[in-house]
Amino acid sequence: MARISNQNKKELINEFEMMKDFELTAKNLYIKIAGSPDVTQQQIKDTFTKMADDEQRHADIVQKIINIINNTL
Repeated sequence: MARISNQNKKELINEFEMMKDFELTAKNLYIKIAGSPDVTQQQIKDTFTKMADDEQRHADIVQKIINIINNTL
């Protein structure tokens, strides 16, 4: 794979870091909703907990992409 400039590499990493932060922010929101005393239906709590888990998986995937950029570009 062709090498890219350090500036372009930094920009790519910054973009993916922003994406990861977005995923983690969504995860934290879903955890907050699932744990809210205002949410009383267990099905809703379970749904938001699953969504939080999904967001964590997305953040983990983005981190793998960041690692690939760091190690190969």
